Amino acid sequence: MLDTSVIAKYHPAGGPSTSDVVPLVAVPMRHGMTIGEMALMYKDALGINVDLSVIPARGWQRELWYDRTGLPWVKPSPNMPTLQSAMLYPGTVMFEATNVSVGRGTPTAFQIIGAPWLKSAAVVKMLTEREMRGVRFTAEEFTPVNPTDSKYSGKRIPGIRISVTNRSGLQAVRVGAALLWAINKTSPDSLRVNASSFDRLLGSPAIREALLRGEDPDKLMDREFQPVYEFRERTRKYLLYK
Repeated sequence: MLDTSVIAKYHPAGGPSTSDVVPLVAVPMRHGMTIGEMALMYKDALGINVDLSVIPARGWQRELWYDRTGLPWVKPSPNMPTLQSAMLYPGTVMFEATNVSVGRGTPTAFQIIGAPWLKSAAVVKMLTEREMRGVRFTAEEFTPVNPTDSKYSGKRIPGIRISVTNRSGLQAVRVGAALLWAINKTSPDSLRVNASSFDRLLGSPAIREALLRGEDPDKLMDREFQPVYEFRERTRKYLLYK
């Protein structure tokens, strides 16, 4: 039997397990577990015969955001420049599977989205009226410079900036779903979605299909979040931190 140790590095997007959509591997996009906690979970779930020990992180608590640890921010990905990008990523990443830029080629990737045809003011108005928790939307033009996804390189395009106003109340996937719903409402003939890529990101075609046919995003998310609550209860025994 293999003797294995895992260092329990915490998740850069925050501590608590939160309400975000569950993809194919039955783990929420924002799960709130450390690497060590996930190792314990997968050991049981996959029946892995290994003598596993987890080296805990000293001084960390589940409610502690990364910028409260005193540690410098190290990009978990080249296009993850800040904690705010990491917080919004679970929601705005779905636009990677569309013809909407996610702000690659700017200092605030995943905090701003845009396209030449985007009716940003109309979308902002629709979403502001919904009074979504934890975020503010503003219309803002931006220019992607040599973006790694090649979307609209060097072009000044209308965009929507998403600012986190209350990160404890933020539900990033709910934000992303509302954005896609509103963009489809205002520009149905311009929005393009790569169905297979989108469904891999979100775990099933259900969310894409519902949003594109105009289903209310909040009602949709309320329904889709149920497996997340079940995941939270099922994995409670693996959590090492309060």
